[in-house]
Amino acid sequence: MSPAVNHDAFDAAVTAAAQRIAAYADKHQIPITPAQCEDLAGIVVRFAEGFVTGVSFAAHRDNPFAE
Repeated sequence: MSPAVNHDAFDAAVTAAAQRIAAYADKHQIPITPAQCEDLAGIVVRFAEGFVTGVSFAAHRDNPFAE
């Protein structure tokens, strides 16, 4: 059973990531809209969540004594 998703934490992570993406794009003169920053941030955060979940699953699967 997977843990419940904290939507407030997810939204905060996406907002922070979108701000960083926008700052990077502005610094490097990359044309991107705020909506595109939000979309890209959401993709990145979901990917990171999936990666961490997979690593955690693999670590617990390989260690039968892990809780």
